[in-house]
Amino acid sequence: MAHSRDKSIGAEFHAQTKYRRGTVPRTRARTAPAYKVYANPREVAALPVPQLRGGSGLWTVLSSAKDGVAEGGRLKQAQLSQLLWGAAGFTFGHERTHLSAVGVSSIETYLVARHVEDLFAGVYHYNPRDHTLEHLSTGDPSDALAANLVGPVDVGAQAVALCFTGIFARHRDGGSGRALRYLCLDVGAAAQSVALACAGMGLASHFLADFYDDELADLLQVDGRGEVPLGVVLVGA
Repeated sequence: MAHSRDKSIGAEFHAQTKYRRGTVPRTRARTAPAYKVYANPREVAALPVPQLRGGSGLWTVLSSAKDGVAEGGRLKQAQLSQLLWGAAGFTFGHERTHLSAVGVSSIETYLVARHVEDLFAGVYHYNPRDHTLEHLSTGDPSDALAANLVGPVDVGAQAVALCFTGIFARHRDGGSGRALRYLCLDVGAAAQSVALACAGMGLASHFLADFYDDELADLLQVDGRGEVPLGVVLVGA
């Protein structure tokens, strides 16, 4: 019986979060800012200015493999800058680089750094407004990251992991299931941007949606309720 109920969760969620005429909620003020800034990070690391010209053509990148095999190595700071900006940065038009479902980005981006040029290993939060990294914890995060992921993943071959979380209160109906739809759509768009950026720079990427939610939340230092982990992109050379 329990197995039967589990199979119907997705369909039931979709049914209960449908918009029907006369049921669309009234607009109300959002209860969370459009992006998150830490008041007292351990340290703030400025990233190189992202390169906005040149690179591989769009069709070349779209036709490239999105799930290459990492072989270890170290990311350059310039490569990391491109990845973070491509995932969730701001354009010159003050829009987020990834598509967002309702005009405001649901997501926050965290970096679990193992091997990056001139950057300490640890966990960071990406500040898209300033294009900086806010250092949250020090030390090699490899074991903790590997323990949080479900399935056979060679964390030792990865240089970094980009971890995406979603914040329900960014949306006018943040207390309803509809906001979860927006979070899932936004993280898919951001992860796709990372995969394309990796393909354009000859880096290997691997998108994961299977992890121990509460444990990954602890690693990223988020509450796991108002802000929840949604996806991880592993990146290696």
